[in-house]
This record gives sequence, C-alpha cells and structure tokens, in this order.
Amino acid sequence: MKVKTNYLLSFLMMMLLSVGAFAQTRMVSGTVTDPDGATLIGVSIIVAGTTTGTTTDIDGKYSIAANDGDVLEFSYVGYEKKDVTVSGPTIDVVLSPGVLINDVVVTALGISREKKALGYAVTELSGDELMKSRPSQVITGLQGKIPGVSINQTSGAAGAGADIMIRGITSLDPSRSNSPLVVIDGVPVSNSTDVASMLPKEKSGVATNNGQSSFSNRLMDVNPADIESVSVLKGASATALYGIRAANGVLLITTKKGKAGKAQVSFNTSIGSDVLGKRPAYQFKYGMGRSGRLIKGNKYEYWYTLGPPVKDGVTEVHDPVADFFRTGQRVDNSLSVRGGNEKATYFTSFSQKNQSGIVPGSDWKRYTGRVGGNVKASEKLNFFGSVNFVKSGGKRPHEGDKSVLSALAYYTTGTDINDYINPDGSMKDLTNGTIDNPRYLAEKTLFQDNVNRTYGNLGFSYKLNEFFGFDYKFGLDQYSDFRERFVGPGFDISSKMHGFVIEESVDSRELNSILMLKFKKDLSSDISAELTVGNDILDSKSQTVNTRGENYVLDNFHSLNNTTNKFSSAYGRRKRTVGVFGLLSLGYKNFLYLDVTGRNDMSSTLPKANNSYFYPSASLSWVISDMTDLPDAISFAKLRFSLAKVGKDALPHRIGSYYNPGGNFPFGGVLGYEQSTTYGDPNLRPEFTNTTEYGADIRFLKNRLGIDFTYYKAISKDLITSVPVSNTTGKARFVTNAGSIENHGIEILLTTRPIKTKKFSWDFDVNYTKAEGKVLEIADGIEAIEYYGGGYTGIVSKLVKGGKIGDLWGRKYGRAPSGELLIGSDGFPKRVDTLTVAGNAMPNFVAGFNNTLHFGDFSISALLEWKSGGDLVDLSYRNSARNGLLKDTELRYAEVIFDGVVETGDPSNPTYEKNTKPVEIYGGNFYRSSDRFNRAAEILIQDGSWVRLRSVTVGYALPTNFLRSVNIAKANISLTATNLFLNTPFRGYDPETNFFGSGSNILGYTGLKTPGTKSYTLSLGLTF
Repeated sequence: MKVKTNYLLSFLMMMLLSVGAFAQTRMVSGTVTDPDGATLIGVSIIVAGTTTGTTTDIDGKYSIAANDGDVLEFSYVGYEKKDVTVSGPTIDVVLSPGVLINDVVVTALGISREKKALGYAVTELSGDELMKSRPSQVITGLQGKIPGVSINQTSGAAGAGADIMIRGITSLDPSRSNSPLVVIDGVPVSNSTDVASMLPKEKSGVATNNGQSSFSNRLMDVNPADIESVSVLKGASATALYGIRAANGVLLITTKKGKAGKAQVSFNTSIGSDVLGKRPAYQFKYGMGRSGRLIKGNKYEYWYTLGPPVKDGVTEVHDPVADFFRTGQRVDNSLSVRGGNEKATYFTSFSQKNQSGIVPGSDWKRYTGRVGGNVKASEKLNFFGSVNFVKSGGKRPHEGDKSVLSALAYYTTGTDINDYINPDGSMKDLTNGTIDNPRYLAEKTLFQDNVNRTYGNLGFSYKLNEFFGFDYKFGLDQYSDFRERFVGPGFDISSKMHGFVIEESVDSRELNSILMLKFKKDLSSDISAELTVGNDILDSKSQTVNTRGENYVLDNFHSLNNTTNKFSSAYGRRKRTVGVFGLLSLGYKNFLYLDVTGRNDMSSTLPKANNSYFYPSASLSWVISDMTDLPDAISFAKLRFSLAKVGKDALPHRIGSYYNPGGNFPFGGVLGYEQSTTYGDPNLRPEFTNTTEYGADIRFLKNRLGIDFTYYKAISKDLITSVPVSNTTGKARFVTNAGSIENHGIEILLTTRPIKTKKFSWDFDVNYTKAEGKVLEIADGIEAIEYYGGGYTGIVSKLVKGGKIGDLWGRKYGRAPSGELLIGSDGFPKRVDTLTVAGNAMPNFVAGFNNTLHFGDFSISALLEWKSGGDLVDLSYRNSARNGLLKDTELRYAEVIFDGVVETGDPSNPTYEKNTKPVEIYGGNFYRSSDRFNRAAEILIQDGSWVRLRSVTVGYALPTNFLRSVNIAKANISLTATNLFLNTPFRGYDPETNFFGSGSNILGYTGLKTPGTKSYTLSLGLTF
C-alpha cells in the first residue's frame, strides 16, 4: 500500500510542476448586478468553449483568466443568459430577469445533471453556506438546512462525532449503521465510528462500549474549508447507482479545485470559546446527609444531598456543575493556494485545529494537508487526482457509567468539587470510596486516541468523439487509530482489578475502483439520449488488536509492563463487493425526462446462492413551464415521480458458525478455541427497500418565491438481524432475515426573497420534515427485537409487529379505568410491573428557518430550528434524583395527599374512591424508591422538543478600494454564535446529544455524556 501511495504522490507532484510550463493568461474581473443595482451571488461565468469557469462571491464580484476576444458566458437562475466578449481587464455585467436557466447539480457517481431533469429530490449546499457557522466537521454544518436529514451531535466533548440519518431507520439490527454513504469527488470514503472495547474485564454494567467515550466519526478528518459544495441524495432512485452501500442515502462532497489564472492564496483563521449550554436545575435548599440529618465523620452520608435545610452563613453550599466545567478554547487556521492555466490547474491546502474541551484535561487536535490537480493532456484526455493527509486525536473525557459524568451526576452540593487532591497527590475521598471526585477522575485517568489517515483518488477521462467517452477513478482510504486508556488503582471502575491499562489499534483500508462509459447523442430533433454503463469494485478490510493489562504493581506507573494480568485479542473484517450498473436518460423537447437505472451487486458477506442480486429504478421529470406558457407569476413548474428498489447485504462474518479464542487460553502453552454462541443463517438473503416518491418544484415571481414538495414511502423487507434462540440449541443468537419496516414522510423546502433593493436584500427559507416508521412484520416465533434493555432505568427500546420505530417501553404508574392515578395502600402512587409503550424517540416534525440579510458590506444570517416531539430518557437523571440534587426533589418534610384514586372492593370487580391518605415525603422514602419514583416511565421519559437558535453570524466585507491599496483581493470578518438560545421542556442538559454515539440505531437516550455547548467564534478570511 505504501508503494501505491508513493505513485499517487509522484503523479500529483508532476501535475504541480507542469503548471509552470505554460504561459499565464491575464485576469478579467468585475461585478455582476441586477437592473436595480443589487449584486448577484453565485452567478456562473464560463469562458465559452472551455472548462474554465468561476462564480461571483458574496459581493457579486468575480475574476477569471481569459484572453482578448474570448467570450464570457454569464448565467444565473431566474435571469437571462448573457454573453460578453473580452476587450479589457474589467467587465461589469447587468443581468435581466428572465426564464429559468438550467442549473446543474452533482448526482450519483459524480455525474453532473441539469436539476430540472431529475425525477427525485436532491438538495445542494454551497461551501460558503456550510462554513457560515464555522463547524468542526461537515455534518454539523448541515444542521437545520436540509429537509429529510436528521443530524445530532453525539457529545459536547472536543472532537466528538456527529450522527446523520436520512429518512429514518431502515434496519432491525441495533448494531448496524443507518448513516449514508459519503462520497468525495466521486469516490466513496469511510465515515465509520470505530467503537471498540476500552473497558476492563468487569464492565460495570455500561450499556455499550461507546458509552465510555465520545469517539469521532471519520468525516471529522475532512477540512470543511476545502469543500466547494455538498449534495444530499435521499431516495433510492437518487442512490441506486451506488449499490448496497447507498441504501441509507448519499452525501456527495465536491472539493475546491484549481482555477486558471494567477495563483490565488486564501487564509482563514478563527478563534472561539465553548461554554456549558443548558444544564439541569439543582436545588440548594437542602444540603448533605440522609433522612434530614448529617452525622459528622460518617463518610457514607457525604455523597447524598438529602440532609438538613441549608442555613445561610453556616452550611457550606457549592454548585458542582458550574464549578466543574470550564471554558473550552478553539483555534482554527486554514491556508490554501490554487491557480494554473488552460492546460493544468492545482489546489493545495493545509489546516490546523486545536481545541480544549469543557471537561478539564480534555482536548482534540487535527492537522490536514491536501494536494490536488488537473492536467489537460489533450483536447480528449484529462488527468486528475488529489491526496489528503490527516493527523487527529486527543484526550477524551470518560463518559457513561462509572465515568466523569456519572460521578458528577451524584456529586453533592455540600463540598467543593475542585478541592479534590491531597498533598501527596491522592484523591480527597469524602465518600469512603463510594464515588470518585469527577475532577480527579478527569485529570488523573487517560483515554487518548491518535489517528493517521491518508485518502484520495486518481483518475482520467477520455473523450473519443462527441458521442462517446469514458472515465476511470481509483480511490484509496486508509487510516490507523491507536487508543490508550490508563486507570490507576483507587477508582470505582478499577476497584475490582487494582487498576488497568488498555492499548488498542484499529487499522482500516478501503480500495475503490470505478469505471464508466458514457454515450450521448440526440436521437432526433426532439429526443435526446444519454447512456452510462460502468463497473464498481470495493475491497475493504480492517484489523483491531486489543491488549489489556490489569493489577498495577506500582500505583502511578501507567504501562502494560506494570500489570501482572495481561489479556490480548485480535479480530478483523474483510469484505468485497463488485457491481455493474447502467443509467439511460431520455429527454423529450427539453420538458419531459425519463431516467432508468439498473444495478447488479455481488457481495462476499452473503451465501453464494444469494450473493448476486439486481435492482432497478425509474424516475420521471415533467417541466410544465418548458412545455407550455404559464401565467407570468409562475416562473417555473415541475412535477416528478420515481420508483426504485435498492439492496443491502449483511455485515461481514454473519453466515454459519465461527470460533473465538477460549477465555482461559493459552493454558500451559496450548491454544484453545470455543464456538461462538451466534450462528448465521446459511440461507441468508439480501435486504431490499422499495420506494415510491412524488414531488413538485414550483417557483413564482421571477424566482422570488419557490416551494419544493416531496412525499416518499419506503418498505424495507428481509431485514437482517440477530434474534434470541433457545439455549437447547447450544446457541444464544441466530442471524437471519427477520422482518420488514415501512417509512414514509413529507419534505418541504420554501425559499423566498421578500426584499431586494440595490443596497439591501433579505433571503428567507424554511425546511420542514415529517417522517414516521412502523414495523410491518417480524419473523414467526420472535416476539420482539430489542435495541437496548434499558439498564438501571428500565426503559427499553424495542420493536414489535405493528409498533412504531423509536418506541420506548417502560413501567408506568397504575391507572384506574377512568385514567386517574392509582394510589396504593401506603398512600403513594403504584408503579406496575408490565412493560407498555411509554414514549417514542422520533420527533413529530422538524423545521428550520434560515434568514440572511445583506445591507451594503454587512450581512447577518440566523438559523432557527424547531423540533416537535421526540421523547428522551436522561440516563443521568436517576442518579441525581436519587441523591436529592435536582430541583424536582425540593419538596421534602411535607405531608401530601397524592391526587388519585384507591382501589377498593372485590379485586375481580373493583371500585375506586378518591385518595385521602396523607403521607410524609422526606426524600429517601420517595425519590430513592424505584417503585414510587425513580424508575417510573412518566418520571424518566421526558419530552425532548426544542426550539433553538442554532447559529447567528454577523459579517463585514472590507471595502474593495481599501483592500486594493494593500494588495488584498478580499477580506471578510465575522462573529458567529451557536446554540445561543434553547427553549425546551427537557429538564437535563442539552437534549440533542445521543448517548449511543454516531451511527447507532438506538435513539431516545441521552445523559452521561459531555453536555452540549454554546460557542462563540471570531473569524477572519483573506484572499490575495
């Protein structure tokens, strides 16, 4: 693999060196406006007959390499196209409103298509729009801007991953990712979240390994400043050409390329700070102790906050949440250089990001380098390629059970959380070993990762004649991730093994080969035709090696060599897929378009009898406004319809039976293996999803107002998952085709420009998503498919036939037939033991409201998001409630009569009477009771709705006249605030974080993770 990488580097260096061999053309620049004098952003300018092109910037300005006599073509959506012959260095252009031009978007396999010809929904976002909020990664820059796309930050920790899901969950397997395929410059790359075991042997009941840290998804490795645009392909018709990997949608990323003309240098720098966002409300009326008292010297009582009332000036009171979290800092720098001429262009960049987290001792760093270029060897042959180098990683805060966040959820208000260390360096233990001090745990234990990644592509295109051409791309994506975790003796999680050390390395490599043959010819004056056929090959493998040492000899020496008990394991995955595909596009009189695709995949993860399978798609676009004259108020009108089928294979190594190393081996120098308790169906079939999609795109008033509507329905069948089986079989789980799911929803995008004058413009858009999924079938003999058993909360995520995706099951308080609360003979509410549906994690709808105002050289943009519904379980709530920390537990030492009824009479024919029995609440008898309070579904399941001001950016473009005097082409300064405002009924931290991390199907759980933050960023951009 090193040899292949060296070839790639050598090729790119030759492309860069070749640039100097060609004569430089001069630059032509100017400003593009409308008849009112308002500048137009994103106008396309192309040198006629060439591939040289550019777009206008935020000020309507452009620059392009051209010679006298060349023709510049200016085109913009909703305006008449204009051609201007170059006769000098400056050309200012005024475009007149007119018919809609054919804007182009990137679709599957990097094929550029006229947007009006597409029979399915595609949403594109520019790199400038993506960077408005200064996101840490590509995914978070899309939040709230694209209908049908759900994005959640998995943690507020530095370097934490983000989760993206398009049109809901389509898998019954909780371990299977629903994340879309990520494609950069036409070649798929990994966006995996590698969650492996960083736990000691005694795992302390943590839900999953990803509960122990905020792992990064691999899109964190991409520098957002390198991105030209992002296209989101949602439905199966849009993604079918990509095959099995695109069953969950596709994220198409196009990076910035070189441009003909003199070298252009861009430098962007930003500094920012992160502070704790929303937090739970604490009570400060009562202090440490139990049962209303505190016995001095009794350390067992020091971790409770169920003591006597606080006395001003006497009782020591602290706020552990406010005292623990710090202000995080960020510094982000990016430098790029691009240029070239008609024969060769290049783009190179470097970026550096340093971030300290809000948890003491946590940080994350990323360094990226990129080199890319394009060489036009002849009029027919073109070479292109790019390579990216990434180094990232940092110290991660411990999360999940027995972690920093778990200890903080218990920590009393009666002691200073930052008074945590003794003179000899040991932890100040106020609880007799019951809980750790969060500050000491954060600073004295280590969990660090170190990622090195190389990815890129190399290819060429050849145009044999005006009808036929082909191109080929080869992509390489490889990375290594080395993790270390050190936990010394004396901590809760290491108490059973006197400290432990874990070292783990994850190595991944993916090769992609894509060959496409393209035919394009008009069959008649009315009918156009394009045919693309191709071949797609994927070869991927990964290897994980985990070494664990337990039982420290020397307490403060963090090394495997300092442990007496050592354990090692290694496992790998290998997968190959081969696909052949075809796309036939027909157009009739430039208003009716039909696309038909077919693909056949062969996968190494399925049995030979079922490992080759075919799926088709068809889509129709009818541009009514190009077929007939419509009222002047309607600028554009299109209807679209599509049918598609897409397949998905199994995860690797799920067929038949496998063997694992024995738990007590090697023994006496002899190896031993045991058969896995999971068995895979030898007749396993691929999953298939059939989709139907309807849509309309209508624009009014010379494109000042537009609405794009989509309705879709998708039925996924033969879904693969593991199900429990009888122990008499000798197995515990059976991997098989176990059921089907239906997803349906609507997506609306409304765009408008209410005000547009020479000096002022206001752009406003709204996106709306409403989606729902339900379980149609589960295989006979399977009662339910459990995603998560609920742990100590007792709130279970599972699927049953007829149930909804995202259902949360719990034990509710009993209710009389009239619906009134059922009170027990002890005077307290009665919690029943039967699991029933108590909530649902999926929102009712999600909407985003995006405003952008330009006045002179100033701009203001604001993004408001509204999520209605979506229930959540706060995994830290029970800890804090049981210990009396929360405002919810402030009612104490009071006699109350619970509003409800008491069951009387014959149990077979009960009657109900109003409850009149008074009971005393003194804390422990209610808030610490699982039957009465802290395991009741109504208490633990909360409404996760919210309205948030996702981002606000104020920008200023420095005057051009001033910049020219100091040899600067452009300069912009901006101030951005994210999550500035949040309104939610949720009582914990920011409800956006997902406990199970990026890529997980398990939704509806939060807490015990680093909380979400508010961020403030000052940025400066310069172009020379």
